[in-house]
Amino acid sequence: MTERTSVWRHFDIWLAAAVLLLTAYGILMIRSAVTGAPALEGHPLRQFYWAIAGIITMLIFAGIDYRYLASAHWYIYGVLVLSLILVVAAGQINNDARRWINLGFVEIQPSEFGRIFLTITFAQFLAQRRDRINQFSNTIATLIYLGLPVGLIFIQPDLGMSILFLVIWFVMIWLAGLPLSHFITLAVVGILAAGIVYPNLADYQKGRITSFVNPEDADPEDVFNVDQAVISVGTGGTWGKGYQQGTQSQLGFLRVQHTDFIFSVLTEEMGLVFGSLVVLTLMGFILWRILRVAAITPDPVGKLICTGIAAILFFQTVVSVGMNVRLLPVTGLTLPFVSYGGSSLITLFIAIGVVQSVLMRHRKQDFG
Repeated sequence: MTERTSVWRHFDIWLAAAVLLLTAYGILMIRSAVTGAPALEGHPLRQFYWAIAGIITMLIFAGIDYRYLASAHWYIYGVLVLSLILVVAAGQINNDARRWINLGFVEIQPSEFGRIFLTITFAQFLAQRRDRINQFSNTIATLIYLGLPVGLIFIQPDLGMSILFLVIWFVMIWLAGLPLSHFITLAVVGILAAGIVYPNLADYQKGRITSFVNPEDADPEDVFNVDQAVISVGTGGTWGKGYQQGTQSQLGFLRVQHTDFIFSVLTEEMGLVFGSLVVLTLMGFILWRILRVAAITPDPVGKLICTGIAAILFFQTVVSVGMNVRLLPVTGLTLPFVSYGGSSLITLFIAIGVVQSVLMRHRKQDFG
């Protein structure tokens, strides 16, 4: 009991506070985004309940020694793969995509949980094989390890989450010391594979890519929402139009404004100073605190886990902001802690809890 109590002295209250502030900001912006949409009016309260559940979950995972999770990596990986197979076989279809499992009282998206738990299992997988990092056969083994869940996610279809999983692989295996020659070889293969994959994308996914590369020739329906998002961001200015005063969101021009395009809503209404900069500064602070944990922990598994989680938050933030200002194609990835979504929010709090667990046990005397 003494050891369990003592590790809490390392709990990063600043990281937790930044996450809570960003989540609270997100709930406020969701409330504004769904104003005037009766079908969505319950979303802010639901997000609040999810946030409470997320805080509890974060504390639970902070209290669990992350090494127990790492040691059970094959079991976790197996559950992840089985849940993704269940989605493909009998998942619920929403918006032409089969990504959810309906448990009756709640819908969960296994790929959202998978991005966090795969980071944990892949960290252990890499740490156990670090003496073979220079062998190309080991690189192939890591691709097979990742390729199975990515393939199951891709056919849902969910291109954005599939790319995110590949980013996790890239960042973590780069930190593990993969030789540059392997990266070059895989890059060439990846380019060739992209040419094979593109014809098999869903029509709406092709439309998103076409509307980004050549908006003039794209279907007007595909570019409409991006145009509205750009207008929202551009008209927000320095100080914004005021809370619940955004024209594009409040008048219904901007679609899925509480998820994919929440950044446009907060920038239009709160402006650069109290909108964009607040969100990006808080996210930057969260990333810094996570990478600080990766830097000070002596455990390779803990270091890889924290780096992988930082990569998830960074990539999703860049993509979410980028697609709102037409710098990147629309992928469906949401803005961490800000966009609406129960599975997304809970899993992000799990990620922060795991980071806290690594930090709370980073000192050598806590490693017995």
